[in-house]
Amino acid sequence: MASRAGWLEGLQARGAALAGRLAWPTTQEEEWRRTSLTGLKLDEVPEVEPDGHGPEPAADLEAGQAGAARFRGVTCTGIGLAAEWRDRGVVLARIAAGDPVPEPVAALAESALARADNRLAAWHLGSLSHGALLYVPRGVAMTGPVIVDLEEDAAAASFPHLTVVLERGARAVVVQRLAGGGALVNAGVDVQVSEAASLELYQLQDLGFHSLYFSHASAAVGRDARFRSLETHLGGRLVKTRMDCSLEGPGAESYLNGAFLAGGGQHMDLRTVQRHRSPKALSRALYKGAVKDSGRTVYQGLIEVSPGASGTDAYLSNKNLLLNDGARADSIPSLRIDNNDVRCSHGSTTGRINPEEMFYLAARGLAPAEARAMLVLGYFEELLAGAPFAAQALERVSGRLAG
Repeated sequence: MASRAGWLEGLQARGAALAGRLAWPTTQEEEWRRTSLTGLKLDEVPEVEPDGHGPEPAADLEAGQAGAARFRGVTCTGIGLAAEWRDRGVVLARIAAGDPVPEPVAALAESALARADNRLAAWHLGSLSHGALLYVPRGVAMTGPVIVDLEEDAAAASFPHLTVVLERGARAVVVQRLAGGGALVNAGVDVQVSEAASLELYQLQDLGFHSLYFSHASAAVGRDARFRSLETHLGGRLVKTRMDCSLEGPGAESYLNGAFLAGGGQHMDLRTVQRHRSPKALSRALYKGAVKDSGRTVYQGLIEVSPGASGTDAYLSNKNLLLNDGARADSIPSLRIDNNDVRCSHGSTTGRINPEEMFYLAARGLAPAEARAMLVLGYFEELLAGAPFAAQALERVSGRLAG
């Protein structure tokens, strides 16, 4: 298989040039109407220095893991892949200047330049500092998850990236966990799920409450392929993300899920795009949020159907739970349909905990705080139950509700 060296340096140079030509997003743009960058002084935030080009340290794998890549700041502290998959041509590696990567990985990362429609996205590509790549060859069905742990610890801006390429008929599960106290984390995710392949991608963001977090994620799903995604957001003072999924072949399926909890002083603005570019593809999105104290959440969902995408089947749902007065949740689902032969719809609900459910639990001896926590955990469990980090996330939610 062909590989390419020097790709990262070229990507960074073109990304930096593009960032220099673009302005910061403003509230005059629909996607940013409810999230302002005013006063953040992003131009003044120092950037972390990428790590050197030393050898990749080996990482011990936990039982059941197919691979793992661990980072402390921009430094890779360990990376490892089970011999079974390495022998079958799977590549798991850090992203670092000078390291050659499989040609499809470089091509996918570079295609992000064409999609970078704001300065934050271009800034990420121009300053890409660390991260991991996974390449799974044709027909290789991996068992066990690949874990990517990112512990941000810099008092500066960092730019982690995850690239996943599955060739025809391949299968994989990838789990990315992001934590720590990074001042500003501008992340990127690029995914290619080729014909008849299947990928499950789980992301847990649990940064410190002073952190600024931005993320641009893109997935391309080919003919008869399946992509399932879950993003969970618990930390960060300001969170602004986009998950853009393009269905590019008949029979393609995508399932986009999200869970988020915002408390006092937190602002979370999440966007999904279900982009149907081929006939007879299916997509579903379900995002559930809870807001407490003075927190604010925004969910923007778009189903877009191209003129040639007849037979599209798409649904979008957003549910929000307000836990007290002063909490706010905005929901903006929308459709952009350019074909008459489709089945597309969306739904949105925002409300408070059902008082009858609270009464029922109180009648069985639970204190109000315990009853509320039980109901909120049950609300999230629908999405988190199958996630590899479900126990960790639900424990954090429980702790946040008690605080």
